[in-house]
Amino acid sequence: FGGRGGQFFKPEPRQGSGSGVIISEDGYIVTNNHVIDGADEVNVIMNSKKSLTAKVVGKDAATDLAVLKVDETDLPFLTYGNSDDVKLGQWVLAVGYPLSLETTVTAGIVSAKYRNIGINQTKNRTGSSAVESFIQTDAAVNPGNSGGALVNSKGDLIGINSAIASPTGSYAGYSFAIPSNIVKKVVSDMVKFGNVQRAYLGISYLDSKNATPEQISSLGLDKVDGVYINEVMKDGAAESAGLKKGDILTKIGNKEIKTGPQVTEQVAQFRPGDKTTISYLRDGALRTANITFKNKIGISDLAKNG
Repeated sequence: FGGRGGQFFKPEPRQGSGSGVIISEDGYIVTNNHVIDGADEVNVIMNSKKSLTAKVVGKDAATDLAVLKVDETDLPFLTYGNSDDVKLGQWVLAVGYPLSLETTVTAGIVSAKYRNIGINQTKNRTGSSAVESFIQTDAAVNPGNSGGALVNSKGDLIGINSAIASPTGSYAGYSFAIPSNIVKKVVSDMVKFGNVQRAYLGISYLDSKNATPEQISSLGLDKVDGVYINEVMKDGAAESAGLKKGDILTKIGNKEIKTGPQVTEQVAQFRPGDKTTISYLRDGALRTANITFKNKIGISDLAKNG
């Protein structure tokens, strides 16, 4: 069903195509949820032109990821890179099947990280549970590239190409990929459990990116790096760890937090029951606490296979 152009995304046709990435020698393939969503049958055409019927192992609208399985062995596959190590300005390659063309590789640089463009929250997708923290590049991506690989110069998978920002629906200079660290965790959940084991921190927050000028001034968001906690959910993980409204969250584990999408990206790599440390400012003093992540209903158990 190809790539997406934001508000100009057109309804999917009855028959369509996208790209995918083989991630194991025994036939597991990752692609976008919007590529296979609503399909009665999914066929995978290998680079050798061999056509295989694929089983849908799992799909997740919140991250726009899906996992397929084909009955093949000894397949070549990509290995995961660490998307946390991706740097602004580094060279990347996008691989896929755009505009009904054969295998196509385009090059570009990483132009931004932690982008939230709201595309997973649009109609027919998800609401507040949407997970967006895209790697933004200027590698050319067009309809048909969706689900394809974004790799670094070593050939490591650092993202799954998912969306474009465009006034026309075709490439206009900006493409967006789901970071590989999110992909790796979501794929592992689907293969092991049949669904995504999604952790929740249990807060709502503001940062200098989404706050009004008045909020930035009154809360001092221009003077600190971090996100302002403006609500702590009852019985959530954050409340159990002792966080309160007015705290400034600065780290999850050993990862610094400066924006809301960074919170989303880091929390998306945990499961309910996982433990880590969090750092935060309270009354100007830096504090650290241990936290055990919970699920949406406030417990630390993993969900049953769904």
